[in-house]
Amino acid sequence: MGQPEARIQKSDAMSRDFVHLTWNPHLSPGSVDSGSDSTEYGQEATLESLRTTSSELMVIPGVIGSSSSSGQTPKPKPKPKSIDSNRGHRKRTHAPEVWETHKAEIGRLYLDENKRLKDVMEIMENRWGFRASQKMYKTKLTQWKFFKNNRQVDVANLLYLQRHRLAIGKESTFRRNGKLIDVEAYMRRRGVSAFDLVEVADSGDLPPTVRCRTPPLIPRLLDSPGDLCIKERFFQWTSQKFIKPRPIETDYLKKLDAHHTSNALVSVQLLTHGCWLFSKGRNQEGGWFCRGAFALLHHILETSASLSFFEMMMAIRRYPNAEIMRELWSYLSRYAAAIDGVNQPLHRVLVSFARFSQQHSLEHNVNVLDWALQWASGRFNSSFDGKPFDYTLLKPWDLGPIWDSYHRYYLCLNHWEVDKIPTATLPNLDKFQDPSNLRADLLLIFGNQCSWRDDRLPKVALEVLEQNQSSPKPSDYLEFVGEYCMARYSKARSDGDDPTTSVNHKLAREYLESAANLQGKAWPPGKNYYETLTLLESWYQEASDYESADSTRRKRDHDCTNIFNSLSR
Repeated sequence: MGQPEARIQKSDAMSRDFVHLTWNPHLSPGSVDSGSDSTEYGQEATLESLRTTSSELMVIPGVIGSSSSSGQTPKPKPKPKSIDSNRGHRKRTHAPEVWETHKAEIGRLYLDENKRLKDVMEIMENRWGFRASQKMYKTKLTQWKFFKNNRQVDVANLLYLQRHRLAIGKESTFRRNGKLIDVEAYMRRRGVSAFDLVEVADSGDLPPTVRCRTPPLIPRLLDSPGDLCIKERFFQWTSQKFIKPRPIETDYLKKLDAHHTSNALVSVQLLTHGCWLFSKGRNQEGGWFCRGAFALLHHILETSASLSFFEMMMAIRRYPNAEIMRELWSYLSRYAAAIDGVNQPLHRVLVSFARFSQQHSLEHNVNVLDWALQWASGRFNSSFDGKPFDYTLLKPWDLGPIWDSYHRYYLCLNHWEVDKIPTATLPNLDKFQDPSNLRADLLLIFGNQCSWRDDRLPKVALEVLEQNQSSPKPSDYLEFVGEYCMARYSKARSDGDDPTTSVNHKLAREYLESAANLQGKAWPPGKNYYETLTLLESWYQEASDYESADSTRRKRDHDCTNIFNSLSR
């Protein structure tokens, strides 16, 4: 074998080894694949280096000619000077303002059309006569932040922006060169969390190739990965222990008695009042109640955790407050991690709620709470009026005295029918407890489910009232709910009428005033009584009966002033 042939084979072997070593370059720590088959620079640089090396090795007299960038037929014996001259010509530098004149075109070719850097260089040279080295191009692409792939710092910054937009109630989507950026997928591939990314965020500007938009309001067909995570953990917990009512028996009722006199339930009551006061702008009083609630909050994780936890979710769902939610979940998750006796599925649920509340808007958190409550009530396949039973329709949850509602834990164990509400009961319920509260709650659920417009509502409500009045032990709660339902139904029928002359509007005010008077006598005045009188005041104002409205407001303020101070002590 001649010496030239041996040199050629040796150069071919070196080229193959070089390709083997560099064909799949590793991504840098600050980048992630955007879905394309090529890396940002690595593969293009490798091919260019390989091409240069091969051309230099192939400049062998009598074997094969080297190719020129102009595409002309190579001479058998190219002069080294012509090669050096061509390479030096490509490396010509340009002033910054010259680069800026070509910035848009380079960006369009490299990003919008997704061309390789080598192809961009050739097009710019042939079409515009703009020649520069690959190194110069790379430097400018970096300065302009023309990146095809998602770098960690960019994802961290867009996550930082997303959290701030969520805090003001705005959802966000991010796209790079028109392609959606999947932040959750990035975090899974890189093995990092949202907190890790936020820590490295510098709040700098996003690359010009990334666009932030508020998505249109369309029905959500798929849940975000954060939603799926929290739902999966909630499912794991509820599959082991949650609202699992036992047959009505003396022993179980004794446990319920203990639960209703526990500090856990006191904490829920104080928390409910605190959230409500914050919703009314009475922040100082709300702070008193919340401090009292948090002082007893750890009792919610004791043996009756399933019942207390359920009631707590109902409380914060009724009067949602973003800051209270975040502090609540954070406190419970930290406390659960510091004590023994709390099962791990519950601990994981609390941690998920804590993380989720920090990363999402108040509306998103409420949606997850709704799902949790609906799942808890629907897991037993119960129904109401032919539809899946939904605990969130029991509004307000704490309307009646909270210690007198044992039956509420059994609501999801049956298939309830509207026309049978006046006689609704459960096996053994008559033996141990008056079923009147059960019927009152079913009537409330029906009213909320039909938005107080179903024509069956007054028939059932009047039948319940008549039956209750003839009972040897009339139920104040059942009577209140019956009159409340009649008031809401009459008000719904008056929509569109002139409130000052509408018969239905007048009937609604009469029923609600009677219900409020009963409520003030039957159980201690508090926020429920306050809300009923506030609603009545607004109806009087609609009817231009300002004298009755003022009287109702004075009565509300007088009767409810002392109750908050007594509860906060």
